Amino acid sequence: MTEDTIDLDPKTAAVMKKKGYEFQKKLSQGAFGQVYKGTNSKTGIETVAIKVMDLKAVGEKFKDKFLPREIDALIGVKHDNTVFIYDIIRCNHKMYIFMEFCTDSDVANYLQKNNAIPEEKSCIWFTQVSQAVCWMHTNLHMAHRDIKLDNILLTSKSGELIAKLTDFGFSKKCWNEDQEKVELSKTFCGTEPYYSPQIVSKKEYNAFAADVWALGVVLFCMLNNKFPFHFNDSKRQIKEQTDRSFIDSRFIKDFGKDLKDLHYKCWTENEKNRITIQDLLKHPWIVRKGK
Repeated sequence: MTEDTIDLDPKTAAVMKKKGYEFQKKLSQGAFGQVYKGTNSKTGIETVAIKVMDLKAVGEKFKDKFLPREIDALIGVKHDNTVFIYDIIRCNHKMYIFMEFCTDSDVANYLQKNNAIPEEKSCIWFTQVSQAVCWMHTNLHMAHRDIKLDNILLTSKSGELIAKLTDFGFSKKCWNEDQEKVELSKTFCGTEPYYSPQIVSKKEYNAFAADVWALGVVLFCMLNNKFPFHFNDSKRQIKEQTDRSFIDSRFIKDFGKDLKDLHYKCWTENEKNRITIQDLLKHPWIVRKGK
């Protein structure tokens, strides 16, 4: 047994054999588990990605609060630009999530290998991910809360790479149906470079608006291959986030006014005035570049 393969206990191995799943090599190692490449002989699925979470290694808060939300999100989120879930199995203190295998890693890895992404390709992938987020916001009333380059996978379809949103561990329904209003989030989750000013300031925040802010960071990173704001000092981060002249200085070249306008609208400090995901998809830069 090598460190790239998985050692299953007899009970789990029997369950996997009955289901037709076979583990191959390990693809990645994360904070809460590993992701393996595998197959399913009974369904005819040639390749699957298998996320293995050791429930004994995670905290009670994660098991009681975040894991049930992730399972709900995985079951509910079904969009062409989200990673499809085939099966979820809980066995011997571990969670096995069987999902669509994406052939080409993630956008963070793509940037590392290829540098900044051309505007047309950035627009295609950004639009695809934004459509997935819009579907979550409008159909499920659910915010993702951890949109980042690492959570945008790339897979080949008809000879072209398409973007798919993944990792719904922090996803949460943020709409109060009885009161017909957004429920503000008090959990400051996600990843620091993508934080909105409200999260940086540790204030209650609209998670839908925070998703839009993070999408603006994703787009900037794709086009410039660097983060727009420094994030090791919260006061500095907030100051930069609210300084348009600083934002202008961060672009690696003189992009068009409509592209910069989209960034400004994503990065509107007052989240009540920030562009919604629905209006983002109608923005002139999206419409023009998407033709």
